Amino acid sequence: MRHRCVPLALVLVMLVFAGCKKDAEIESVIAELHTFSEQLVSKVQSAPNPSAGVDEAQKLMDSRKADLQAKMNSLKGVRGYQVSKETQQKMTDTLTKDAMSVANLQVKYVGVSMRDPAFKAKIEKLVKDYTEIFQM
Repeated sequence: MRHRCVPLALVLVMLVFAGCKKDAEIESVIAELHTFSEQLVSKVQSAPNPSAGVDEAQKLMDSRKADLQAKMNSLKGVRGYQVSKETQQKMTDTLTKDAMSVANLQVKYVGVSMRDPAFKAKIEKLVKDYTEIFQM
């Protein structure tokens, strides 16, 4: 009887550690994407000219998009049992907040967009490129 419990206990321990490993992986990707999102928004909002800020943000986007998409795609195979509920909730909350923050750039600069069709196209592309990071 004792010998039957040992393999079961080992499997359970391995599953627990596998879950922790996936939590750390997900939290790392979430933190990186959150920092990227903040940088993107900051580039637009801190620029003296919104159009120049969008240009800078687009350069950042172009330099990081493929890497971030690859990291998000790596999370495809993660199953619910491999990740704690806390990490799942943190991922949902953070990614939603970040997506809203980037999308709100269009709202904040709607006046500029109405006067400048080129700016409107640039900010729409920036937001579109950002949302493509999450498409799996």
